[in-house]
Amino acid sequence: MARPPRPERKSELMHDILLYLQDKSIADLTFRTLADGLGISSYVLVYHFGSREELISQIVHAIETRPAEIVDTKLVGAGRDEFEAWIRHAWKVSIREYGLQLQRLHFEAAMQDTVLDTPRGHSGQLFLDWVSVMKDWLKNQGLNEEASARIGRLFVATLTGLRYDVVVTGDREAASAAFDRLVKSFFLTIDAELRQQG
Repeated sequence: MARPPRPERKSELMHDILLYLQDKSIADLTFRTLADGLGISSYVLVYHFGSREELISQIVHAIETRPAEIVDTKLVGAGRDEFEAWIRHAWKVSIREYGLQLQRLHFEAAMQDTVLDTPRGHSGQLFLDWVSVMKDWLKNQGLNEEASARIGRLFVATLTGLRYDVVVTGDREAASAAFDRLVKSFFLTIDAELRQQG
């Protein structure tokens, strides 16, 4: 008699897959190499993910919804101190080794998306979701629509660039110093815009 399927098995597999990919590329991933690396049958992967494209899509989704990367819409109502504490914590988590490797995989998936016949769309949408959250947060701080959109996008794009910096250079210290300056400049910019709006 066959064993009943365990719904949590797919989640356990994804955890193992993300650990396996810490020093590997998504582009080279096949069911066979992954199964060999995890010490399981290829059938298990086919059973849970169906196709390689579905496997990759779910890997990308899992990477983009890790705790430090979730677009937390509760931030929209946060005050400055709460926002600053959250973004500083998120930065620290993202540049630890595991977070850094997830970020590397995220960038790889995003670059693949730009040349796929049928883009997955996860990375671009995640970026725009972050911009939207930042825009709404800035509006709650008193900025007008135009300033909120401009400053929110600049902040998200710069933060993304700093994460890219750490991935390609490995220089956490320099990128963290730049991140610290980014946060300080961000609040100074908000105050300057508020004064200008009068």
